[in-house]
Amino acid sequence: MKPTIACLIPLLASLSAPAAATDLSPNQVGGGDIPGNYAQIDFYLKNGDWAPKLTLSNAAGDGYTVAIHSTAGYDSQLATGNTDYPLSSMPIRAGDSLSFVYRAVQRQWSLVGPSLSPNGNGGSGAIASYPNARVLRFNLADGDWAQSVTLPSSAPDNSLIVVSSSATWNSRINPQNIQYASSFNLRTGDQYAFLYRTALQRWVSVKAPTQAFDAGKIGTQIPTPVVPNTQVKLADGNWVSELRLPASAGDRDRVSIVSDASWTATISGQNVDAAATMKLVTGSRYDFIYIKERARWVLQSSPTPAYTANGPGGSQLPDMTSPNARYSAADGNWAATVKLPVNATPGDRVVVKSDASWDFNVTGQNTTFGTVPVRRGETLRFVRTAAGAWSLDTRLITMLLIYSEEAAAQLGETAAQMRLWEGLRLTNEALENSRVNFYVKAVGMIKRQFQATTLGDILNVALKDSVVSSTRTQLAADAVYYEGTEEGCGLAWVNASRDNMIGSGSLGCGTTVMRHEFGHNMGLNHGDDASGGSAPYAKGYSLISDIMGGNAIPYYSNPNLYTTDTEVATGLPMGIANVTDSVRAMNERSQLVSEFY
Repeated sequence: MKPTIACLIPLLASLSAPAAATDLSPNQVGGGDIPGNYAQIDFYLKNGDWAPKLTLSNAAGDGYTVAIHSTAGYDSQLATGNTDYPLSSMPIRAGDSLSFVYRAVQRQWSLVGPSLSPNGNGGSGAIASYPNARVLRFNLADGDWAQSVTLPSSAPDNSLIVVSSSATWNSRINPQNIQYASSFNLRTGDQYAFLYRTALQRWVSVKAPTQAFDAGKIGTQIPTPVVPNTQVKLADGNWVSELRLPASAGDRDRVSIVSDASWTATISGQNVDAAATMKLVTGSRYDFIYIKERARWVLQSSPTPAYTANGPGGSQLPDMTSPNARYSAADGNWAATVKLPVNATPGDRVVVKSDASWDFNVTGQNTTFGTVPVRRGETLRFVRTAAGAWSLDTRLITMLLIYSEEAAAQLGETAAQMRLWEGLRLTNEALENSRVNFYVKAVGMIKRQFQATTLGDILNVALKDSVVSSTRTQLAADAVYYEGTEEGCGLAWVNASRDNMIGSGSLGCGTTVMRHEFGHNMGLNHGDDASGGSAPYAKGYSLISDIMGGNAIPYYSNPNLYTTDTEVATGLPMGIANVTDSVRAMNERSQLVSEFY
């Protein structure tokens, strides 16, 4: 018998040995799309064999695995929409080795990582330290339960903790070590995800449960939140005439209100930080966040009706249904006079923009300005005052745009010009987002060549050029912006006077350079600069990567606004009063600059 057993042992060993993994790389598969037709894949990234974007296949066998390993000098971004990772993408950095397994029932890839529960954690819900992994799962269940879960005090940047419960009894997540103390109740079936941000030295909530209510069942008063996200729906047969937000909530709790009803409802301004018209018409959605330090709900998104002369109502704009509305004029869609809404609430805003060849006038039943002309290329914003009148809320800063002969040769005339127009559009978008009290209007565009090799040279010679100088005077351009092929990315004078109000950019960088360099001209310094520009607070906010602190989001720092979705956290103030407030600084200088010419 012994010889027979001895022969069986190696046979059994060979049957149980795992299949060898298939080694693949971007150069082998033609990019970052990792196939799903191998049971095991080791996907390697390295210098010279790298892809900026990675995807996992939407079709794979149950239990198939993919391991991604990187030694590359550049980060890659893995699209995670078909995984259980709670964000839309995951950075893959040098030194990372991450594994995913495909779960056919869920039709998604699951990120492999350590798992804990109270029983495996000494009977406690307090997680003492973070393991050497990208993700940690902490699971509660009947017989394996804790009254509360506490996240560790620190972890490597971008570490992820997923907390879930299938237990019959409710628990809670302790807000200690978390950026904001939202309503972190943990009920049966709930799942939360938190990312650690070293910039904050706190965990931030990136995924949380939503409690949904039908408006007809709760009546006019929305209940106090029990989880961070609350959604209220209105529909035919499920309708109320008015909704009121809770008097209090957890810090940075969010409420969304949506309507598919045929009838209009109203959101009460009670408990809301700023008054405005908030009507719920068919298809509308409003999003609010509770700011504990203000003890009020702040409106973060709302519908923006768009009107034209050829639309309903023609030149008389309809009554306000939400805090913001837009009116656009163009050739073939133009009226000589536009009348602002008759009925509006203090705080409402109307933005009027013209691409028409002909001027038109803006007026209304009750205005502080009588009539204001709007010319081609201009954008103006009007606000309803506390006295119930419409007031002009913006002024214009004019700009001469210049591109070089080399830029035209490299891109073509049309593309070189379109880059400047796009830079201007992005600049005005950021000014509007940030609630700055002016817009920029291009009054001319010329092609001009200078004797310069760097953008610094451009700043020193361009405004002294006779053609630029005479054109600027003729067109009354308060500011000048240049784009060429010189060395550098962007450069501008800080807190510029009339004689050096110029910014510059290069084709080697994107079209968001203009808004950054123009910010310098308007007196702003970088977010990591110890001192401000035109004022101590005239600088960006690197924590949120605003325009002057990283240029990743289309906002200038403003402590009265709050982030909606950034790489850091949701609900962060976009500035610090008297410390970093770009909008205040630019608003204080805008009249001076607008009167340069």
